[in-house]
Amino acid sequence: MDNFLKNKFILADTLIVLISALYSFHYMPSGVAKFCVTLFTIVITLALMHTKQFYNDNKFNLKKLYTLFEIASVLCVILAVMSFYVNYPLIIFLVSCYLIITFTLLVAARIFYLLTKLFKRQKNVLIVGAGQDGKLIAEEIKNRPELKLNVVGFLDDNMNTIEDQDSSIKILGLTCDSEAVIKDNNVKLVIVAVKSRMDSDILTDLVKGIPLGVKVWRMYRFYEKITHKFLVSKMSVNWLFYDCVRKKALLYAYLKRICDIIASVAIIVITSPISLIAAIGIKLSDLGPVFFTQTRIGKFGKPFKMIKFRIMYQDKVDDNFDDDVTEVSADDKRMIPFCKILRKYHIDELPQMLNVLKGDMSIVGPRPVREEVYYENKESIPFWECRNWVRPGWCGWQQVNVNEPTAEERVGYDLYYIKHRHILWELAIFMLFTGKILLGKARGR
Repeated sequence: MDNFLKNKFILADTLIVLISALYSFHYMPSGVAKFCVTLFTIVITLALMHTKQFYNDNKFNLKKLYTLFEIASVLCVILAVMSFYVNYPLIIFLVSCYLIITFTLLVAARIFYLLTKLFKRQKNVLIVGAGQDGKLIAEEIKNRPELKLNVVGFLDDNMNTIEDQDSSIKILGLTCDSEAVIKDNNVKLVIVAVKSRMDSDILTDLVKGIPLGVKVWRMYRFYEKITHKFLVSKMSVNWLFYDCVRKKALLYAYLKRICDIIASVAIIVITSPISLIAAIGIKLSDLGPVFFTQTRIGKFGKPFKMIKFRIMYQDKVDDNFDDDVTEVSADDKRMIPFCKILRKYHIDELPQMLNVLKGDMSIVGPRPVREEVYYENKESIPFWECRNWVRPGWCGWQQVNVNEPTAEERVGYDLYYIKHRHILWELAIFMLFTGKILLGKARGR
């Protein structure tokens, strides 16, 4: 299942659960009890949905319906026991309302998705250029059946050479044959995947041959649309100038900073008991310092000290260790046993909220890297330094999509975020990453 589609389901369901809980429990008179019950209900509902593997695929059938019934049953038992201890009679009625509203909306949302999918007509796609770019975009389309797109074939002026090299490529003609090919195959979408700059003859053929109503996309633009990341190796300086070098409104910058401050303070307050336990456990392990700082690259390439809870024994701490690129195994002798759970649930990164308060980092943004990694990739990865046009983040778009990206993939996701970022989307990224943390599946750092 495509990660982006999966994320849309998770986000939609999270909003449904959030709205249902806020609506159902707002009748509780006690502010503290209301907050605790609402937060507990939201977390336990989403955790059960992930635990029961509700998002393994995008199918909605009787098995999924039964899974929802199981989740509702478990919730009933948990909340009934909770109501017994809370000693609040009205909570049973409120829980019943919550369950009815939540699971009715969840089922309705899935039925609506199935209906939109059922009535979505398949479109035929023609690709101009049968080289590496053409094959790449054809493969991406093939791997995403939910797009309802069918590649009918390619147009290429070097068809004989390409057919000899790769017989699997279906060449339908030359670029001058575009009009006839489009009509014969009922093509609704044309993707131009020509590697070099097109000469005037090819452009003329395409302009004359593509009827009105047929959409035309450049390959790298369409790749961005369906994968939600950039193909860095195909980007140009023109892209940087026209698409990315655009200042966001000052209102966005101020609003984002305010949101960062509010969110970081809230996270510090809510997680303070966990942080206190972590600090005591680390201190008692070998009487060494509780925190570990490491130089990372921030906005506009400015270095800063990123703070973490120390998870390794004091005599084993390696200043050059980078958990962005090096995965620590469960039996690593350098790690304090108590800290393995801190790492799994990203508790060791909670002190980074202080970096957010200082303004070195943001809640959402590209993950900061060490100086060595920054300068090494700057030389070998195109546009690597462009990640630092914004503040680095505690979590990011790359982290909710892929756990162990290559350097090029990381740039692709980060630049996609930089181009499309806005407050509501960043809130969605934060919610998705928080969900992965609660399930212990947020490995990307």
